[in-house]
Parts: sequence; structure tokens; C-alpha cells
Amino acid sequence: MKTQYLIIILLFTLSACGFHLRGSQQSLSMAISEVYVSNTHANEVTNEVRLQLVGSGVKVVESKEMAKFALKLDKESFDRTVLSVSGRTGKVEEYQLTFTVNMSVIDDSGNELLSDEQIYLTREYTFDENVVLSKFGEEQLLRDELVSEAATQIVRR
Repeated sequence: MKTQYLIIILLFTLSACGFHLRGSQQSLSMAISEVYVSNTHANEVTNEVRLQLVGSGVKVVESKEMAKFALKLDKESFDRTVLSVSGRTGKVEEYQLTFTVNMSVIDDSGNELLSDEQIYLTREYTFDENVVLSKFGEEQLLRDELVSEAATQIVRR
């Protein structure tokens, strides 16, 4: 009985502070019906954007003429830079992984809604040469995460 009251009080408290679950982007399909997605050297993020659009209920079409909006993705690139080096051994201890991609959006009237905007994301990770295989696996997971997050930002814009 006390736990029921506690749960009810907790729910009222959460609703009073403005908390609400994020949920998926269901309203996207109401605002945007057909999108044409093209790419120039941006294959990974293009595939992820298409998946997220279809998952949101947006129809991804195969030609600009059939679309209400044309999304152009280009210049996808990954870069890995050294963040820190061991003072004792001189070997790399940390890397920074960056991902960039450019996007443009044009509506069916030819108006440019977004012009060559850049998505720029970074992640840092430690490196240990004693576990090289696992660190390369970690880097690949971070790359996949960066592509997914960039696609999410593109779909939101």
C-alpha cells in the first residue's frame, strides 16, 4: 500500500517538474513526407540517415522529382589525432577521433533551406599497445557511434 502511494507521488512529482519521455521522432513523418537523399563521398552516414528516416515514417524516394525535400550529404571524413603521449615511454596513450560531414537541404521549389552545414563530432579514447586488438575494436565502435549520432543530428535538422 505504501509503495503505491510512493509511486503515485513520484509520478506527480515528475509530471510537475516538466519531465516527459523523449520517444521517437514520430512527428517527423507528419511534417516531411518524401525525401531524396544523395551523397558525394558520404556512404556510411547516408545509409544511417536513410534507415533513421524510414524508421521515423518518412518515405525515402529515388529521384529529386518525386521528393518534397532533397538532402545532400558530402565530404564524410574520419580523423584520428594523438591527444597524449607517455612521458616515460614516449608511446601514445590517448587518441581523439573526429567525424565530419556536410549537409544541404533543398525543397521542391528549389529554395535552399540549409546550405553546406557541417556536422562535427569528436570522441576520445585511451590506447594501450598491450591490448591492441580490443582497442581497434573500441575505435570501430566509436566510429559507428559517431556515424549514428551524426545521422540523428541530420534527421533532427
